[in-house]
Amino acid sequence: VFIEFFRGNLQVTVHFEELLRADSLLTYSPVTLAEIYRGIRSNEKAEVETILSAFECLPLNQEVGRRAGDYLKKYARSHGIEVADALIAATAVIHKVQLCTFNWKHYPMGEIRRFRIDR
Repeated sequence: VFIEFFRGNLQVTVHFEELLRADSLLTYSPVTLAEIYRGIRSNEKAEVETILSAFECLPLNQEVGRRAGDYLKKYARSHGIEVADALIAATAVIHKVQLCTFNWKHYPMGEIRRFRIDR
């Protein structure tokens, strides 16, 4: 969803603005940050950091790593999830936050609390 936001998706921007006005705690994983940084130009970094300052970056820890490993063992073959997907899912579950994505096929884990945004 962050990628769509940085691409200028109006619906995502409106949802983010509504959540921020409602003082919702908005979070992201360090894995998401890596994916964002992979796709931006160096002259965009300051703007990205300014935007991300409104969000909280959740930590990766041993519990997240263990859960991600369990997800990979269970879903890598059947659903094609990769390490990044497993870490993002585990971060959301361990920290008890909702996950918002447009790629739900990568997140078959039943314990994920889902937050949906239409494209």
